[in-house]
Amino acid sequence: MTGHEVIVGRYALRGVLGRGGMAEVRDGWDTRLTRHVAVKLLHPPLRAQPHIRRRFEDEARAAARLSHPNIVAVFDFGEHDGNPFIVLERLPGQTLAHLIGAGPMSPGHVRAMLDDVLAGLGAAHRAGMLHRDIKPGNILVSAAGDSMKVADFGIAKTAAAVTHTATGHVVGTMCYLSPSGWRVNRRRSATTSTRSDCWHTRPCWADPPFPRMTRPRSPVPS
Repeated sequence: MTGHEVIVGRYALRGVLGRGGMAEVRDGWDTRLTRHVAVKLLHPPLRAQPHIRRRFEDEARAAARLSHPNIVAVFDFGEHDGNPFIVLERLPGQTLAHLIGAGPMSPGHVRAMLDDVLAGLGAAHRAGMLHRDIKPGNILVSAAGDSMKVADFGIAKTAAAVTHTATGHVVGTMCYLSPSGWRVNRRRSATTSTRSDCWHTRPCWADPPFPRMTRPRSPVPS
């Protein structure tokens, strides 16, 4: 493992597995337990923003509460040289988006994958947590390739937590937002529910309801 950056004296960082608006995920190696992991790190420009750091920390705490075969596991959370990180279960990297892009799937295969996603969401809901950003890119294929796992609880909401919503910011991915999600983004007093998460699973298996939308074009009905 020589030649790789090592954080907190334990996790060796290798190549980049993926990047999002808030963080990047690196391929990692846990030198203490000698296993592959994925390490999520905030983008440098966001490290100085308290509300972003709080959201990142809340993601780690929220996901760490969940233990289910259809949810990506969180192993550790910490900070290295002022940069918070989350250590996650390492998966091959294929998502539902990749499977959809590869072509049609049999009805039985689709049903099995949907059962996995709903099982993971059900576990989160029973723990009092809403995901709020279910989409093909946040549903990963397990290491064995025989099941699906829900990932990325970055904008999750718990019953006891304050929602990560700020004026002028959209919570969720616009082209996949549910009707209640639009109301939440327009009126901070509005609330989402488990039904919204379940609604989000429908566009995962078909075209998004607003495929060309990247920002609001007109007022959202109340």
